[in-house]
Amino acid sequence: MKTRARLYIALLLLSCCLASCDPIKYDYVSKYCPGSCTTLIGRITDQNGEPVAGAELWVSWHKPNYPLGGSTRQKAVTNTDINGNYALRFLLRDQELVEGYISLESGVSLNTYLSCSGNNRWYGGEISRDTTIVQNFTKAPSAMLQLNTTHIPDQPPRFQATVKYKLSPADPDSCTFAYDGSPGYFEDEVYVPANIPIVVYTHKPEAATTRKELLTLQPGEVRSYMLDF
Repeated sequence: MKTRARLYIALLLLSCCLASCDPIKYDYVSKYCPGSCTTLIGRITDQNGEPVAGAELWVSWHKPNYPLGGSTRQKAVTNTDINGNYALRFLLRDQELVEGYISLESGVSLNTYLSCSGNNRWYGGEISRDTTIVQNFTKAPSAMLQLNTTHIPDQPPRFQATVKYKLSPADPDSCTFAYDGSPGYFEDEVYVPANIPIVVYTHKPEAATTRKELLTLQPGEVRSYMLDF
C-alpha cells in the first residue's frame, strides 16, 4: 500500500511539473508592432570601433516557477545590419508588465557583448509600452569580477564598491558600476573587458575611508575580489 501511495505521489508531482514547464512560445504579434510597442535599439561594434554585422539578437519574456520550471515567450528576433545596428520591436502583454522579466539574448553569449549600461534584463515595472531603450555593445574578450564581503548583513562595517573601465583602449568615456552593501550582500558579479585595466574603489562610509586598486583580468578569468579591508 505504501509503495502504491508513493508511486501515485511521484506521478502526481511529475504531471504538475510537466504542466508548469511550458516550452518556448513564439509571441510575434507583428514584425513591426501594431502600436504601443516597446523598442530596443542599439549598435554592436568591436574594440576597434568596427561594426559587427549579422549578430542574432532576440527578446524573451520569462516567468520563473521554481522549482518546477516556468514560462518563456520569445517576443522578437533580428540580426544586426552591415553597420552593426539592430532594432527589436514588440508588444508587452498586461501580464508581462507586472510579472517575470524581459531579457535581451543572443546566439553568441552576451557576456562577450559589453555595455556601459550593464543591463540585459528588465523586471516588471522597469519596462513599459511606448518606450525606446538604447543598448549599445562592444564585442570584446571578457572576464568576470566577483565582489565578495564577509561582514554580517545589516551590521557595520558597510562597504560600497565602484568599478570603472573603458570598453576599448581608445574609448574617451569610462563605464561605471556601483554596488552598495547597506542591505547586506555576500556576492555580486560584473562582466568586464579582459586585457584592459579596471579600477575598483572600495569605500567604508562609517570610517570615511576609500581603497583604490588597479586590476587586469585575462580572457575568461573569474576573479574573486574581497571588499573587506
